Amino acid sequence: MTVKTKTPPLKEKLVVDSTMLEMPFPAEVLAEAEQTARQGAALIEAEAPKRRDFRGLPTFTIDPARAKDFDDALSVRLLPPGADGRPTYEIGVHIADVAFYVRPGTALDNEARKRATSIYLVDRVIPMLPPALSDDLCSLKPNEDRLAFSAVFTLDDQANILNEWFGRTVIRSSRRFTYEEVEKITLAGEGEYFAELHILKTLAGCLDQKKIRAGALAFEEDEYLFEVDAEGKPISIIKEERMVSHKLVEDFMLLANRQVAAHVSKLVKHRDHAFVYRIHDAPNPDKMNDFINFIKLFGYRQFNGQRKLTPQILNAWLKTLAGKPEEDILNDAAVRAMSRAAYSTKNIGHFGLAFKHYTHFTSPIRRYPDVLVHRLLDYYLRGQRLPEGWLAELDELCVKAGEREQFATVAERDSIKLAQCRYLEEHQGKVFDGVVAWMADFGLFIEELSTGARGLARFRNLPKDYYLFDEKKMVVSGKRTKKTFRLGDQVKIRLLSADPVSRLIDFEVVLD
Repeated sequence: MTVKTKTPPLKEKLVVDSTMLEMPFPAEVLAEAEQTARQGAALIEAEAPKRRDFRGLPTFTIDPARAKDFDDALSVRLLPPGADGRPTYEIGVHIADVAFYVRPGTALDNEARKRATSIYLVDRVIPMLPPALSDDLCSLKPNEDRLAFSAVFTLDDQANILNEWFGRTVIRSSRRFTYEEVEKITLAGEGEYFAELHILKTLAGCLDQKKIRAGALAFEEDEYLFEVDAEGKPISIIKEERMVSHKLVEDFMLLANRQVAAHVSKLVKHRDHAFVYRIHDAPNPDKMNDFINFIKLFGYRQFNGQRKLTPQILNAWLKTLAGKPEEDILNDAAVRAMSRAAYSTKNIGHFGLAFKHYTHFTSPIRRYPDVLVHRLLDYYLRGQRLPEGWLAELDELCVKAGEREQFATVAERDSIKLAQCRYLEEHQGKVFDGVVAWMADFGLFIEELSTGARGLARFRNLPKDYYLFDEKKMVVSGKRTKKTFRLGDQVKIRLLSADPVSRLIDFEVVLD
């Protein structure tokens, strides 16, 4: 679940260790960041002549409306037709050159290592880098010269790679788009930079289809927009639909991440412990069997006797869930059945994306592994020997980055649960639509459909009867009325209570 929000802060504490979450930047780190930011214009002016210059090309960022840290920008240039007469395009994926400003051994770098990731809570962001860098000097803001590390591709009209180039650049974003603006322009067929956006949309569609045909998993993640009032209380939670503009950006970021990893792997002759990869192993067979048994409880038995559940078969099934009440529950179960992605210096590929090589190159403002990737890529491109000790510490840095990533995930999920409780506590007695997500011998766990919040309807809060729980069949039935509840059943629920402190939500099932 991804969250977008309006501020200010929620007051209740998160369940994670607040001393590790609320980490103010040390004075020396802030001083270093502010000094670097003050020198920013001069540093860019001195560095620009040494770099490939993209400032004359149509270049833009596409981000959420409330974003401040613009990691990535895209440039588009129409090239002469290829030898076969087909259109060709130069697409630049330009990433903020954080590594130029954050140097090894500095206070800034030591702090970024420790944090390893920005943490996106409902009401605020806890950044990896001080705002002077994350929201200003490093951010690819419109109409300002910025240093970037770029992956530039020559593509034909089917998104086949004809040529690629990697290196440090200087860019100037022409426009800061929101996802909604891009969606509106591409649907209307007219508007600012329509021609460039149409090219990107078409090529992204080709990249996506290639990925799916290769066996990439097509999971869709829920996104919720939390709006809060001046006191920091959520006043609305809106489930947002995933737009084509989201996929447009995602597919080009995936392309850059994949090709950077493949290029470096070739440069280091495919040896281990020389680069930071983002890996994803095939799912554990036992976990997949558990998943198959779980979806049977919802009445889905088409995988019975399936010798191997391939990504193509799973994708086809996931498509059939679209619009059904149990869609989010089963999509989430499928994700949890997968192995966890990780950072590693040993490449085993990325199962979920069906890529033989993959890394994280595109978000150095918010992820420290991306900073490491930029540093390593720069040395390998220049054919220079790495500083002594760099490779020896890569494995440890991968482990630490993974630990901080998991910490951030726990904090972000708890932040969402807290915001859901704070919103729902103002709607006690209101009737909502829900779906039965799980059950036990004391009640039904129900997901409220408009907010994604999950709570408990105890047997005493079901329509009056004596209820029996059949654990094997996962069915709850009333002894007198024979009323049954199964996983995936859509129900009407009345909110009894929502406690932000305990994060517990209680529902009552009501008859239509």
